[in-house]
Amino acid sequence: MRYVLTNRGYTLVDAIIQLVVLLLFSQLLMFYYVWFNQIENNFVLTEEIEWEMFALDMESYLSSVTTLEEQEDRTGIRFTKDGQEFDIECSSTVIRKQKFRLGHEIMLTGIKLCKLEVLQDQVVVQVEFSNGGKEVRTFEVFVSTQ
Repeated sequence: MRYVLTNRGYTLVDAIIQLVVLLLFSQLLMFYYVWFNQIENNFVLTEEIEWEMFALDMESYLSSVTTLEEQEDRTGIRFTKDGQEFDIECSSTVIRKQKFRLGHEIMLTGIKLCKLEVLQDQVVVQVEFSNGGKEVRTFEVFVSTQ
């Protein structure tokens, strides 16, 4: 039995099949690229999550305070709650909380500019993050007279 070899070479059909396979893989690559960017925006970039956690902390601290005052240059606030004195202030790239002016606990990181302002029964917090994002939140202050 004898086999006959033919010199067919590279045909147009071969080129079309390879082109279709290449186009399918490029579409999958684009799909994964878009999907990865969405995952990164939702889970890796945490400024929004940190901002909301900071806002929840601020709401809990500013309920039922007995005194409230603004520090000079709108860099912080001082208030008394349950007989304890707290300072919340902007310091370099963080917003920090101090109790009785001792030590500090970081409440929010990665900020570029910060301003805390007391307006009657409200505290306005304006923050610009180091990535350029800006957030503003107004907190209602419930001042109790004990």
